Amino acid sequence: MEGNVLKSVFETAKILGISEVTMRRLIKSKQISYRKIGDRYLFAQNDIDSYIESVKVQAAPPRIEVNHA
Repeated sequence: MEGNVLKSVFETAKILGISEVTMRRLIKSKQISYRKIGDRYLFAQNDIDSYIESVKVQAAPPRIEVNHA
């Protein structure tokens, strides 16, 4: 499993640029996948990547302006 090290709540929050409190809200609402070992929540990189992809907002297509001259 080398190269796929599980990260803690603190480490994952730091990667995502959010607080630990916000991270725990994501866990409680099951918005991010995790592994629970004992009382610890752990995250694989693919869990983090999947979460980032799930919150992605698609850019709107460019607007075509029509001149009414």
